[in-house]
Amino acid sequence: MKKFLFATVLLSVLFSMSSCVSKKKFDTLQTEFDRINRRYNDLNILSKEIDAQRKALEKEKAELDQRIAELKELQEKLKSEHSIETGGLQSQLQKERDELARKQNELAKLQQEFNENNKRLLDLQQMLANKEEAVRALRKKVADALLGFEGKGLTVTQKNGKVYVSLEEQLLFKSGDWNIESRGLQAIKELAAVLATNPDINVMVEGHTDNVPYGGTGGILLDNWDLSVKRATTVARALLDKTGVNPRQLTAAGRSEYLPIDEENTAEARSKNRRTEIILTPKLDELLEILEVN
Repeated sequence: MKKFLFATVLLSVLFSMSSCVSKKKFDTLQTEFDRINRRYNDLNILSKEIDAQRKALEKEKAELDQRIAELKELQEKLKSEHSIETGGLQSQLQKERDELARKQNELAKLQQEFNENNKRLLDLQQMLANKEEAVRALRKKVADALLGFEGKGLTVTQKNGKVYVSLEEQLLFKSGDWNIESRGLQAIKELAAVLATNPDINVMVEGHTDNVPYGGTGGILLDNWDLSVKRATTVARALLDKTGVNPRQLTAAGRSEYLPIDEENTAEARSKNRRTEIILTPKLDELLEILEVN
């Protein structure tokens, strides 16, 4: 509309001027008009293009603004999630640190217990070694003291951490009797001399019989149990009689026929089984204390 008005006005001016100017000048003005009109059209087209570009830029700007807003919102969300996640990770890390500290404490306690148990074990091994050495030394002392009797109804052996002095019936007693013969009493006194100088030795005196029923008279003894006990207590008293041996060291027991050396039912086997055994054991007080602690 504006273009039409502009052209109308321009034409009116030209017509009014045509009456006043020459044809040559008019043609010149017409040419100028055409040039200006083309320029106007070009500018009008350019204006429309610029306007379209402006609208496109405005749309793009709006989209960018929307994107920026979304990005800001996402950024805030990520910050919040990161904060929560960081807090969770820190909490988990602290838990793991606490667990590690707990395990380290447990490990330290276990190490301490191991060291203590290892020390007790070493002490126990040393005491066992000392005990074994003491048993060997005791056996030698007893064997040396009873050297004149070995092979004559008396044997000295070492087994299970103990020293066994075994005296056959023929060395100590007459058949069915419990009174000690002089030769046997001499052997017992020799043994007592060793025990008197070793108060840390426990002494078990065991009486043993064969499986032939006791046939004594007098009603004092009823059977092999009584005979084995009576023989054991008689030997125990002999070990104590004016020898300096502490009675607390001694125990007397009768085993009757129930712990034979030889299971055969022969005269030779029965002879082996009729015996008195004096079992010597080093006291194990310190060893037992360690075992009780463990």
